[in-house]
Amino acid sequence: MRTESTSYRPSNRFPGSFLATGLAICLTTSSAQAASWRVHDAAEFTTAAAALQPGDEIVLADGTWTDTRLLLKGQGTEAAPITLRAQTPGKVILSGRSDLRLAGSYLQVSNLVFRNGYAPGDAVVAFRESSKAVASHSRVTGLVIDDYTNPDASDQDYWVSLYGNHNRLDHSQLRGKTNAGPTVVVVRDATQGLDNQHRIDHNWFGPRPLLGVNGGETIRVGTSDTSLSDSNSTVENNWFEGCDGETEIVSNKSGGNTYRGNVFYRSAGALTLRHGNGNRVLDNVFLGDDKAGTGGVRIINADQTVSNNYFERLAGSSNRSALAIMDAQADPPLSGYAPVVNATISRNTFVDVAKISFGVGHDAAKGIDVAASNSRFSANLIVNRTSKNPPTAASSLAGIAFSGNVQSPQASTVFQDGTSPSGVESRSVTLQQATSGLWTPTPALPATGADPALAMTAREATGVDWYPKVGEVALSRTSTGVDR
Repeated sequence: MRTESTSYRPSNRFPGSFLATGLAICLTTSSAQAASWRVHDAAEFTTAAAALQPGDEIVLADGTWTDTRLLLKGQGTEAAPITLRAQTPGKVILSGRSDLRLAGSYLQVSNLVFRNGYAPGDAVVAFRESSKAVASHSRVTGLVIDDYTNPDASDQDYWVSLYGNHNRLDHSQLRGKTNAGPTVVVVRDATQGLDNQHRIDHNWFGPRPLLGVNGGETIRVGTSDTSLSDSNSTVENNWFEGCDGETEIVSNKSGGNTYRGNVFYRSAGALTLRHGNGNRVLDNVFLGDDKAGTGGVRIINADQTVSNNYFERLAGSSNRSALAIMDAQADPPLSGYAPVVNATISRNTFVDVAKISFGVGHDAAKGIDVAASNSRFSANLIVNRTSKNPPTAASSLAGIAFSGNVQSPQASTVFQDGTSPSGVESRSVTLQQATSGLWTPTPALPATGADPALAMTAREATGVDWYPKVGEVALSRTSTGVDR
């Protein structure tokens, strides 16, 4: 185990320039020549970071680091990563015009706080030094970015930008971005990485106010120009709380991605499969509390799977419906609306939602009139304890096979387009609250709706426990029950 020391023991692998500042930097070495430095300012950091080897560690001393630009660069290994961390979680504050970049492999950064300033470049934290020097197999954890936002709302930047492959952002807290640009973005191209296999997990994304224009996503994975290739990234077990930046809370623009176990709480927008094929939306919980504009999942493109999700009290309609299946263009450009083909929508539960919308965006005059085809809507449970009748269709449902669905208290007999799909049974369903706080049917309907064992990712399991989560409103429920 490393211990910090006031002694300095040089090794022939350290640059000569290090000797000049060695007395100001705390260093220990192990028999394997891994070293640990505690540094107190940017100059000491730069010296320590000049020749990092596998297993080396840099510790930022407690205090406020103003206008500090950090570059962690090196080639660690899986067994011996190169590490940058705060001396004490929550007591290393990067302020002013500070940022962090990572380049190389097997790098780990933990427990840094950015506040009282904004990024000097295009990102607060970037998994690259340049387009030809990106990070792989690297991790940023315990990151807090709190209101570290550009005062010019039209000046675009990102808070975390992921490049390369096999990188991870986890157990971090990001809240209060008010300027243009996604909070977290996966940047994809042939030089900086297409088959990314990134993981974004157990983060708390706090309130982001309405931006008023496009570009206010909380997460964007890819862009339209590379959307026909697969990113194969995973976004799981995150909390999205009051994320109102724009219609697309999550904007998926690549293929092969998985969105699993996330909680969307009082967030005015939707998880949008905007571009890219073969994505999976599984085991997520959407809680609207009847807040205006709260939505669920919007489906566009081919081979999308939306299964075992729970939607409750979502007030949005059209693009922000609890479920929105888009109409498309016959021959769309990459930036257009591609047809929904071979979608699987199964075993989802909808409780007291305003709308489940088929044919969203239908506009024959604009050439947006290709309805979903070769798709399935099966074993879903729709329960409304109000007078609402959620399902509506603005175009043909002929391309969607309905089977094994239950709607309570009364199934829709005629959709807006005049069709009457079979495969939706009318049944009076009584709900009870599970220990998770979610509503489940009693008696159980074992073949319909989300798994009764589905539980929310706990809010306290996301982000960090040493920095407060300042949410949108007091929670009306927790992971263990409901109080309303």
